[in-house]
This record gives sequence, structure tokens and C-alpha cells, in this order.
Amino acid sequence: MIKIIDNFLEDTENIDWLYTYFKHSGSYQFDFMPSSYVNKGKHTSEVDHRICKVIKAFCSADFSSPAVGYEPWVNVLDIDNDHLQHHVDCSEEEDELVPAKITATLHLGPSDEMEGGEMAVNVNPYNGSEEEPFIYDTIYDLKRNLDNEWIIIPYRYNRMIMFDSRLPHAVLPIKHITLNESRISFMSASWDRKIKVKK
Repeated sequence: MIKIIDNFLEDTENIDWLYTYFKHSGSYQFDFMPSSYVNKGKHTSEVDHRICKVIKAFCSADFSSPAVGYEPWVNVLDIDNDHLQHHVDCSEEEDELVPAKITATLHLGPSDEMEGGEMAVNVNPYNGSEEEPFIYDTIYDLKRNLDNEWIIIPYRYNRMIMFDSRLPHAVLPIKHITLNESRISFMSASWDRKIKVKK
């Protein structure tokens, strides 16, 4: 399952606030947030309040079973730190690969043109086999081997992408971005149990 919704949030002020905040503070891994914390509105900070609004919007777009909680994080990329290696969103505290249920990402900015920085999602769920064809040493090995089993999704302001967390995915290298801008995405993985987040 891969779902893409453009112009996802009507409240772009919230998107722009989050973009500015993380442009200055950088990538960040939040602690696990139980559903009760996300939904009850008694948040400990302004940034928590704003990301919980986004998580609730993700939940409205997801018709799967309710989650026990959420693992939110933010990735900030720029021309020097220009890609994310392919991976599966999973619990990093387990001995074996235990993926989340659903991953959702929202592109916070930049709002102007950027070349590159596309998201690549493999349509085949990872099953733990060492012979899986989408395991590559570098992002450049992956780029050379992209085929019809990969969906390439261009970066676009206020675009939401939701997918099965077992699907391997990556961010392809940024080729051009406006000076002093960053490619910033907010992600949240839905879990059917409480997990310990590794920072």
C-alpha cells in the first residue's frame, strides 16, 4: 500500500512553522508517543503540539486499525548531507527486523523548486531474506539498479506519502537546492505495541 496526497494540510502555517523550527534545530528523533498523548492535547511543548496535529491528520488518512502509539522523527537534508540510504522503518532495539505498521511522511519544505531529493519506495515488502534484490551498499548502487519494482516520488511541498512500513525506501541525492534551504520531512511510524526508541 502506497498512498500519496498533495496539498495534504489546509493549515500551511503549521507546516511553515515546523519547517523553520527544524531548519534551525536539525534532524530529530522524538520519543515514542502513546496514542493517548497524541490525541488528548496535553502536550509538553509547542513543537509536540504541532507534530501531534500532523499525526492526527495522518490517522485521518489511514483506514487501518488504531495504533498503540507513534514514533515521530524529522529528517533535514541539504546539499552536503544530500540523501538517505535505503532502509525499512523498524524497531532498532530488536534482534530481528520488526517493522512498524504504517509510515507516513509529510514534506515540510522548501516550498520552491528543488532538483533531486525524490523518495524511492520498493513495492516488495522486506521479509528478512539476505538474498533480497534491493540491498545495496550505497545510494549510488541503488540509483543504478532502480527498476519497475521501485516507485519514484518527487519531492513536493505539503505532499503526504503513506506506505506499509515493510517497504524498503530511500531518499535519492539532492542535485540542486536554493542556498540556505533544506529538504525537510516529518515522519511518523504507527506501532501496534509500545517500543523503545533508540536516539
